Amino acid sequence: MARTVLDNVKGEATRIQGLLKDLLAQSSIQKWYDPNTSNVLWIGGHFSWNPLGDKGRQIQARLLEDYRRFLAVIRVLLSGHPDSTVDKLNDADRQVLEFVQQNELLFRPDPRPYFESASKGIAGLLELLEGLYGKADDKATLVPDTNALLFNPSIEQWRFHEAPQFLLILTAPVLSELDSLKINHRVEAVREKAERIIRQMKEYRRRADCGGGRLADGVDLVSGISQIATLATEPRMEDSVPWLDPANKDDRILANVIEVMRTHARSPVWLVTRDINLQNKADYASVPFIEPPYPI
Repeated sequence: MARTVLDNVKGEATRIQGLLKDLLAQSSIQKWYDPNTSNVLWIGGHFSWNPLGDKGRQIQARLLEDYRRFLAVIRVLLSGHPDSTVDKLNDADRQVLEFVQQNELLFRPDPRPYFESASKGIAGLLELLEGLYGKADDKATLVPDTNALLFNPSIEQWRFHEAPQFLLILTAPVLSELDSLKINHRVEAVREKAERIIRQMKEYRRRADCGGGRLADGVDLVSGISQIATLATEPRMEDSVPWLDPANKDDRILANVIEVMRTHARSPVWLVTRDINLQNKADYASVPFIEPPYPI
């Protein structure tokens, strides 16, 4: 069975938990202030972290980078939730960073309670994600980029071993790019493929209208196997992960995929692309991807 969005997030949390354990093995605490030998009254922690060695600093740097990417995705998945949820998220974040950054004065001489607090912070983030809406569904949701559609425009023939049943969602940036390509691309074959896909989309919209529905809600491509739907709204880049560039078309598609992940958290969601650069960006954002099938 394909992994859901929540499954993938939990898998990433498990990996980060392993890095926390690795950091614990490299961590120690010293007593930097002794009230029995000082004439100065200090109100605060009497202990501090010992400087990490080379191995510890390497683990810490990797952990900070991976955790910040992990947290950025969680923030997007929880966007739109009440302020109380945001407060809990921020509290959990502080618990994790107190142990990972190791730059605060402490009240206890043992690093293990701070590790345990960080672990509870990770668990708290996952607990918040359990409140995400969306019904559990084995049917996968696939979001293709423009190149995937041009590579194989016969989308009614698309089949995936990993996803025997799937919903194909075409996003606003992709539809806009296809509209431009059918007129402006210098290669006639590309213009024809783009025009073909646009004609197909109009036919799917007609089918939806005849059935009393909307293409945004989905219409069958192949009964029992595939459906297609459109996502009409442009991605809210300001609410997405912070390293995406609003001016970059691939980043806008990736932002749309992350938005789809938020609304389909209990289902498998994949980006469909052959573009190695976009695959690398997806991997960095913990977005699963799959390549389109070869034309028959």
